[in-house]
Amino acid sequence: MSADRKYLSVAARAAARRPDQGDLETAVYSALADAGDLDSSYIFVIARGRDITLAGWVHMKAEVSLAEEITLRTKGVRTVHNELSPDL
Repeated sequence: MSADRKYLSVAARAAARRPDQGDLETAVYSALADAGDLDSSYIFVIARGRDITLAGWVHMKAEVSLAEEITLRTKGVRTVHNELSPDL
């Protein structure tokens, strides 16, 4: 196998394991929307690689940590920067 083919096969496997940033944002949005005890209407998700930033507002203080837990359980997420604020 040539060096170029070997590199391409390694790169292809790495890409297959790592979701695209847009796909990861979509996956997090979906996970948050599917949570029955969380209103994610005002949560904004930004992906940088596998690191996610949550920004926006939630109705109750408990939803701040719930959103972070849901995001961490989403496949492909490495870290969460939680900048959510409860709408007091």
